[in-house]
Amino acid sequence: MGQQGLEYRLRQQSLVSDLGLYALNSHDFAVLAQEATRIAAEGVQSNLAKVLKYEPDDEWLRVYTGIGWQPGVVGRATVGAGMDSPAGYALRTGEPVVSNHLSSEERFRTPELLIEHGVTRAINVIIQGTGEPFGVLEADASADGTFDEDDVDFLQSLAHVLASGIERGRIESELEQALREKDALIEEKNTLLDELNHRVKNNLQVVSNLLAVETARLDDANAKARLRAVGNRVAALGRIYNRLYRDGQTRDIEFGGYLHEICGELDAFYSNDDHPVRVRSSVDAVFVDLDRAIPLALMVNELIANSARHGFPDSSGGEVHVTLEHADGDILVVVADNGRGMPDDAPQGLGRELISSLGDQLGARIEIYENNGTTVRIRVPETAMQAHDSGDS
Repeated sequence: MGQQGLEYRLRQQSLVSDLGLYALNSHDFAVLAQEATRIAAEGVQSNLAKVLKYEPDDEWLRVYTGIGWQPGVVGRATVGAGMDSPAGYALRTGEPVVSNHLSSEERFRTPELLIEHGVTRAINVIIQGTGEPFGVLEADASADGTFDEDDVDFLQSLAHVLASGIERGRIESELEQALREKDALIEEKNTLLDELNHRVKNNLQVVSNLLAVETARLDDANAKARLRAVGNRVAALGRIYNRLYRDGQTRDIEFGGYLHEICGELDAFYSNDDHPVRVRSSVDAVFVDLDRAIPLALMVNELIANSARHGFPDSSGGEVHVTLEHADGDILVVVADNGRGMPDDAPQGLGRELISSLGDQLGARIEIYENNGTTVRIRVPETAMQAHDSGDS
């Protein structure tokens, strides 16, 4: 091979590389195919090139993209997809087809399209990925010359790049479809969970109302207090589901804001009691998964109820202060009152058992201090929680 021939082959290799780089930045296969026809014609020094797309329903190959053809050919003109045309022969056999003398070919007849454009020689290579063949890449020439094996390799390399583009497009399409299906499933799941939360919220409200009615009917003060405590627990659950439904959350809840709401509602409730107790809060914004929010909220609700019930005897009032913050990798909840402390004769009832059980469920460490009131510190591992900006009330 002389210097001119070597430069010719190096130029072909450079053109294949150019198409490969072009393919990496192009997500439109039609644009990539058009660039491939331009490079194909340049690389084998022909005046015509095209990509033919196989249409199996009609058993023909339609001109998909092309260069050098008369107006109206690209997108409309077709050639047979059978063994009697050069392109059809390449498609059916999967082998490259080179013909330097179309007029004397015995393997197939020259398509009318090529005759109309004065084509005397052609190369056809199949474009095929892992599935059915897309079609054929063809370079045609009306001038004298010879296509050789190096030209075939060049066109075949271009066809491989096109096949890779098709395969990438297929994979991207499947991924997009999978994402659409995933989004649809997530939307359906969220809709169902939203509906479930709504129903749970409504059912809890019904139960809470029934408990309030039954409490009002009782004459026994002790039984009345116990039933009201149960009602408060149901109401605490209702607040969680109300916030979930209102905010459209199905898994996580901004617990600081929720805790602030609890304290506000309990403040309104206990400040109107015979022994007025104010409930204050100072909280950080912390996201907590629902499985942890419910027991933690119930613990706080129970501790506030205990303080209001046992910490302020006679007609004295007082204050319960609730804080939520981050502390050494834990979430720290503190419920502190300025009352007389827990009396020695306070009943060891369901409330304390509930706090202990919920603490075990959370893996929490609970510390209780009696000094100018009662302070309960709850340390919960910060798993599945995320800190945000803080607020104070």
